[in-house]
Amino acid sequence: MKKNVLWGFSVDDVGLDGYSTEKHLSNILDFLDDYQMKGTFFTVPEAEGKKMSARRAYVSILRDAIKRGHEVAQHGLTHDRFEIGIPPEMIMMLPHEGPARKFLAENREKLKTEHTVEKIRRKLSKGRKIIEDAIGMRVRGFRSPALQSCDNMFIALAEEGYMFDSSTCLQPAAWDILNNLEYVPREINREKFTQHQKAGLLELPLTAEYTWYLGRNKLDEFYNLAVHDFGCCINSSLPFINVCHVSPIQEGDEPGLGFELFRKLIGHAKAAAEKGKYDLKSVTLSKIAERAGQGG
Repeated sequence: MKKNVLWGFSVDDVGLDGYSTEKHLSNILDFLDDYQMKGTFFTVPEAEGKKMSARRAYVSILRDAIKRGHEVAQHGLTHDRFEIGIPPEMIMMLPHEGPARKFLAENREKLKTEHTVEKIRRKLSKGRKIIEDAIGMRVRGFRSPALQSCDNMFIALAEEGYMFDSSTCLQPAAWDILNNLEYVPREINREKFTQHQKAGLLELPLTAEYTWYLGRNKLDEFYNLAVHDFGCCINSSLPFINVCHVSPIQEGDEPGLGFELFRKLIGHAKAAAEKGKYDLKSVTLSKIAERAGQGG
């Protein structure tokens, strides 16, 4: 009997000004539909003071996405860099994070007093309600902005009853490439997946971001890393959960270069499946969480 390989295609920053537009969001939906892929769209509840529930064009697209079998999940509250935790060093090292690095250096101790379970729960609840009012259904999943976290964030998510979180990463080598550093792909296996789990909360760690303002000069590096990560997930019977961002996947050196990477990766995955190695299924992260709860 063939083993199932689950691919959870996730998209961040829905509704975040500067990193998302309605047109770009529609383009991703069309791309996923063309390849019969299902996506989980992590949506910012309140960006630049504008609640998602009041942004009619976005709401229309998101409701249509749900009808087409996709999923809407929560991405923080306002996408403030430190609203519920601190981003990992690999993200803080990115060139555009200079102001955030300065703020963190000056306010690290103060942030510890801000990141209490009670305060985080209030932010989670507020953001969740905004999105639920917009899409008319329960929000079950969460990913923090810039993968920020603290111990209290995971406690708060569990206490608020989220079905899953996806705020941790299995493949930091992708950010080494973005930071123009020497990199060695890290192995992804069951042991490392288990290390990411939190008490009372299912953690679905992503592998990496392979298409952040992708340039032709780094296409092969990121594609090869994606193939490596996909293979590790197959060998370890883990879900492959990539992340891309609404506009950056479409705004590299050449329009659509990010889609080109995923077309190649989808082709690679399907070719391997046809050779009898596994049964490839593209599902939302909630579906992956459901299967995990069933032990499958």
